[in-house]
Amino acid sequence: MIFTGEIKDWLPWVIKIRFVIISFVFAIDYAIHSLALTPANSASIRNLAIAVILWYIVSLFFLIYNQISSDYLLQANLQIYCDIAVITAIVHLTGDLDSNYFSLYLVTIILASIILPRAQAFLVAAVSFVCMGGMIEIAYLPTLYGLTGRYAVLQFFATTSAIPQNPKPLQVKIGASLFGFFAVGYLCSFLAESLREASHELRDKSGQVANLQAKNENIIQSMREGLLSTDLEGAITELNPAGEEILGHRIEELRGRNIETIFRGWVDEIPSSDASSPLARQEITYRHLLRGHRILGVSSSPLVIPAVGIVGHVYNFQDLTEQKRREAEYRTKDRMATLGRMAAGIAHEIRNPLASIAGSVKLLHSIGQLDEDQENLIAIVSRESERLNKLVSDFLLYSRDMHFEFHRVNVVTMLNETLLLVEHHPLFSPQVHIQRKFPEHDVTLLADADKLRQVFWNICDNALKAMPDGGSLTAEVEEEGERVRVALGDTGFGFTPAQLEKVFEPFQSGFSKGTGLGLALVYQIIRGHKGSIEVESEQGKGARFMISLPRETVSAASGQYSVAQKEG
Repeated sequence: MIFTGEIKDWLPWVIKIRFVIISFVFAIDYAIHSLALTPANSASIRNLAIAVILWYIVSLFFLIYNQISSDYLLQANLQIYCDIAVITAIVHLTGDLDSNYFSLYLVTIILASIILPRAQAFLVAAVSFVCMGGMIEIAYLPTLYGLTGRYAVLQFFATTSAIPQNPKPLQVKIGASLFGFFAVGYLCSFLAESLREASHELRDKSGQVANLQAKNENIIQSMREGLLSTDLEGAITELNPAGEEILGHRIEELRGRNIETIFRGWVDEIPSSDASSPLARQEITYRHLLRGHRILGVSSSPLVIPAVGIVGHVYNFQDLTEQKRREAEYRTKDRMATLGRMAAGIAHEIRNPLASIAGSVKLLHSIGQLDEDQENLIAIVSRESERLNKLVSDFLLYSRDMHFEFHRVNVVTMLNETLLLVEHHPLFSPQVHIQRKFPEHDVTLLADADKLRQVFWNICDNALKAMPDGGSLTAEVEEEGERVRVALGDTGFGFTPAQLEKVFEPFQSGFSKGTGLGLALVYQIIRGHKGSIEVESEQGKGARFMISLPRETVSAASGQYSVAQKEG
C-alpha cells in the first residue's frame, strides 16, 4: 500500500530526475548529429528540440503544480502519462525502430512502479506498449504493406529510416517489448512493494525503539535516586537530574572526570574494569558545595551490552543524610522515653529517704556542740543532700507530663531578653562577645513563652560554660515560609562525635557540675512545639544549635495541651 505522504516525498525527486533525463537526451542526440556532420538546423534535430522544449515546459508546470496542489496521486498520474506521450514523440522523431530512446519507456515504468500502486504500474506498462507499438505500426505499415486510399493519412507518420523487408522481425520486437515492459513493471513494483514494506517495518521498529528509549529516558529522568555511568577507565559519561541535585554538579561539569574525584571515600571499593558482579551499598561522606557534608549510600554494578560485554559501570546513590538524622532522632526519642520512665520511678523512690536524711542531719546539728570536723561533715551532708534533691526535682520535671500554653509571641523580643540576662550571668566576662543577627521587623509565632525562654537560656548557659576563656555567642533569627528558624552558636570546645550522637539524652552533661538534663528538656520543649532541633559541632570549634518552629501549632485552636514524656 502506498501512502500519500510517500508520493509527496517522491514527486519532487521525480521532477528533478526528469530535468536531468531531458537534458541528457538532447545532449546525446545533438552530439550524435554533430559527429555525423548533420546540420544543426536539420528537420530531425529541430523536431527533437521542439519536443525537448515542450518536455521542459511540461516539467516546469509540474514543478509549480506540485507546490500548489495537495492531490499528489493525480499529479503522479499526470506526470507519468505526459512522459509517455513525450517519449513516444521523441522515439518517433529519432528514428522509430532505430531510435536510441526506447529505454525511456522502461525508465517511466520504473518510476511508476515506485510512486504508484502495482495495478497502476501495470497500466502504465500497458499504455507504454500501446503507444510504442501503435507508433511503430503507424510509421511502418503504410509503406511496408503499400496502404493507400483511406490509409493515405498514415503516410504523414511514415518513417524515413530503413524499412524492413519482412514484418516478422518487427512483430518479434513488438512482442519482446510487450514482455519486457510488463516484466520490468512486475519486477520493479515487486521490489518497490518489498522495499516499501521493509521501510514501514523499519519505521515501526524505529518508532518502537524511539518510544522505548524515550520511556527509559523518562524513567531515568524521573528517578529520585542518583544514577551515574562511567566507562571502563572510570570516566564519567552520564548523570541524571536527581544525581545532579544530590552531588551539586551538572553533568557538563563532571563528564570526563574520574569517578574517584566524586566518591573519594569509596576509592578502595570502586570496581576494576574486569569486575562482573555488583558491589554492596557503601555509605560515604560527600561534601556538597552548598549543603556541606552529606552521607551518601552508593552501590555499583557493571554496565553490560549482551553482544559486547562489560563496557563500563553504573553507580546508584542516594542522599541518606536526612534518613540518618531521623534514625538518630528516633533512637534518641526511644532512649529518652525509656530513661524518662526510669527517672520517674527512681525520683519517687529516692526523694522520701532523702528527706529523712536531710531532717536527721539538721537534728544532729541542733543536739549539741560539734567540733570543726563534725561541722564540716554536717555541711557536706547538707550540701550534697540539697544537690541530690535538685537532681531529683529535675528528674520529676523531666518525667512529668509537660503542659503548654500557646500565645502569640515575638521571638526577637524573647531572644533579646534572654541575651540581656546572659550579659548579667556570673560566667559572663568581657572576653565574651554577643552577636545579634535579627530582622528589623517583629517575627511572631504561637508558642509557650516561658518554656521557649527556658530553651534559649539553657543553650546560652551551656555556651558560656563552654567558653571559660571567652569567645563569641551568635544568635540568629530567620523566616522560612511558614516556619521560624533560630540559631544559637558559640566558639567553645564543642562536642566529640560520641557526645554529639547523645547530646539530647539525659545525664550526658559535659560539665563537672551539670545534671545532664538541660538539653534533654530543651529537646522535649521543642518537640512539644512540633518543631525540630539539630546540632552542628566540631571538637574545639564550638557548637551551633538550629531550632525550627512552625508559626502555627496544632494546638492553636485549644490554646493549651500537654506532652507526655514517653513521646520524647
